[in-house]
Amino acid sequence: MHHGAAQGPTIRVHASLRDAEADLETPGLAGYAFGRHAWLRAWHDTLGVGVAPAIVVVADVRVRMVIPLGIRRSRGLRVLEFLGGSVTDYNAPLADPAFAGNLDAASVRTLWTRIAAVLPPHDTVRLLRMPASLDPPEGAGTGRVPNPLVHLPGAMAAGVARSVALPDSYAALVGSMRSQFVGDTRRRWRRLAEVGSSDFAVAADAAAMRDLLVGLKRMKSRRWLETGDRDWFADPAFAGFYDAMGRMTLPEGRIHGCALSVAGTVVAAHLGLVYRGRFYVLLLGWESGDWQRFSTGRLMIDAMMKAAIDEDHQVFDFTVGDEAYKREWADTELPLFRCEGAVTMRGRLALASISMREDIRARAKRVTWLRRAIRRLAGRPPLPGTG
Repeated sequence: MHHGAAQGPTIRVHASLRDAEADLETPGLAGYAFGRHAWLRAWHDTLGVGVAPAIVVVADVRVRMVIPLGIRRSRGLRVLEFLGGSVTDYNAPLADPAFAGNLDAASVRTLWTRIAAVLPPHDTVRLLRMPASLDPPEGAGTGRVPNPLVHLPGAMAAGVARSVALPDSYAALVGSMRSQFVGDTRRRWRRLAEVGSSDFAVAADAAAMRDLLVGLKRMKSRRWLETGDRDWFADPAFAGFYDAMGRMTLPEGRIHGCALSVAGTVVAAHLGLVYRGRFYVLLLGWESGDWQRFSTGRLMIDAMMKAAIDEDHQVFDFTVGDEAYKREWADTELPLFRCEGAVTMRGRLALASISMREDIRARAKRVTWLRRAIRRLAGRPPLPGTG
């Protein structure tokens, strides 16, 4: 463990999740489920193998902030990033609400300088999907807590996440939505009922969760391949993470698996979580073929929203991504930030090279023949309709 001693709070850095567990589970900190030890352990044991934890703890008489960072080696570079990788939607610290609220931009820059001084050597910093605010601790009686890390030097806006504040009843929810969309959804439910009776069920035990995951993985794999993406579940580490998630015990929340069936056939499934009154949409799959005309993905979201209201959750969180369908339901935007930069000369050269490649890709998207050529060189299937 590395320590930093100077004016202000003490800073220490844990090199293992085991050593950091007590700090990650400090009561009364604002933040997200993605920063809890159970989530990070599941990721590190599967997708995060080889990433060296560098978990920062800022403390005085008590823990004030925990930042779950790690160092990943990529093409010879040491990259400082959040633990949790691509399966983590919100990358954020766990923070004492009063401490976070008192940190202005200048204070954050000063604190980060001290943190950087005790972190293990790294070439670049890559902090993505940082939300502007944190969920308060349960029972705190306060509003959302500002995320100090959005004031890091070089941090910039990087999209939004969308959610909807849930009212007391499903009738109130649909009454606030666009009438044409609500009417179309009801028509699709009626058409589905002509096929057979539908049933929305939450996985109640380990066996039900395992069965749900089998079907959900198949749906997602098919969808990825249909859209020209790779089948991520073909990677044992990726599949292993979601298996571990299905077994996870999450303090102040729980993993939530559910499925929509018609006449005994599962047509949509979801694996997400609930935490501090918030229902998180994380992995949603649906059947295609003859079921596609019913928009079973949309109906699954509709059923999940009704269930979330029935369970007295306050927020239905679509998390990251600006897909158009989310706007039909969502009424709240959460700004996201990113912070990337070089620390060493090697890092500066690497970022310059990455910037050049991204510029070429951006140009290629505007030139169809060049885009086709790049996909052929990469061994990817041709664009739809281009042969």
